[in-house]
Amino acid sequence: MIPFWEQRVRKEGGFGYTICYDREGRKNADIRPGWFVGRTMHTFAALYNEAGAKEEWFSIAEAGRKALDTEFCTADGRFCQMMDAQGNVLEGPVSIFTDHFMVKGLYAYVLALKRRGEEWQREAEKAKQLTEILFENVKRQEVLSREGIPQGFQKHAVNFMTLIVALESRKLFGDTYNHVLKECVHKSLYEFASDQYKKPFEYISILGKPLLEGPGRIIDAGHTMESLWFSMTAGLELGDREILGRAGEVLDWVIDSSYDQEFGGFYQNVDALQHDPETAFEENDYAGYPVRWDDKIWWVQAEGLYALAMSALYNENERHFQYFIKEFDYVERYFRDRKYGEWYAVLHRDNSIYMDAKGLELKGPYHVPRCLLNLYILLKNFI
Repeated sequence: MIPFWEQRVRKEGGFGYTICYDREGRKNADIRPGWFVGRTMHTFAALYNEAGAKEEWFSIAEAGRKALDTEFCTADGRFCQMMDAQGNVLEGPVSIFTDHFMVKGLYAYVLALKRRGEEWQREAEKAKQLTEILFENVKRQEVLSREGIPQGFQKHAVNFMTLIVALESRKLFGDTYNHVLKECVHKSLYEFASDQYKKPFEYISILGKPLLEGPGRIIDAGHTMESLWFSMTAGLELGDREILGRAGEVLDWVIDSSYDQEFGGFYQNVDALQHDPETAFEENDYAGYPVRWDDKIWWVQAEGLYALAMSALYNENERHFQYFIKEFDYVERYFRDRKYGEWYAVLHRDNSIYMDAKGLELKGPYHVPRCLLNLYILLKNFI
């Protein structure tokens, strides 16, 4: 997994990282997505901090930090969505998620500087300034409207990405953003997750209630499980076991609604009322490829794997342990490419390969390496 990306993300030089590779690891495009500046910086800085101070990992992470000094970072503290290999802007700051990824990536880089005994306070202050800008922007409708969030709705992904940034900020800034963290945890566990319907929703009304029409009927298993392990980690940090228990309860709702009992793995999304989505929500565009609701996507399985492991151990939940074993066997059998390394991108429902790319605009060294690193840390700390 990591050797695949070590050999490639900086191989071509230039701005940021090279992430577009086919199954065999051959570069097939040279765009530089903004998401993967912060994401890749975070992955390799986290590896440096948690899995051994390998100089190559720090060097790769440092390339992300250098992007801050280019046109990738705008004058108002936002980040561009797409660059070319020379660092020219192809698409400006249209995604709040790019900003989230960059801030949390910078946190991990600052911690690596601190571990090395290098000057880190100035970088930490820069990270704090960007955090303040981010936490203001997630409240601004003119910013969020660029994410295509339908009128009258709020999107879970914005909430839980703010949650993880607030959570990871604790490593540098202590309790400074605990108010943001607690608010986001509550929204993930008690607003986007509905006791009335026993369902977790991707979209809820602006008022924080289920709105079962259009996108308000979507259950996004991957986003929900990602938010659940974020929340469980927050529960451990805050010493609040009620958070862990509630996350385990919502995880059961995900399993019941979104796990494919016939072929294994979690669906991309389902309809809260009738399981199979309405026609308008049967497919999503994945970097130019239509992906069906019942296709199996790499990152969804990775987030499920870690959420199940966390709940199995910290909630002492036998059902979640059994599903962790099933999910682990599933990804080993179908997603991991034993010949060329890494995971396939997308499988059809029956687990035949649909997209075998190892890297594309939406896929790179993030979800899977993070899952495996987190499992390593979880088991090391728990045992």
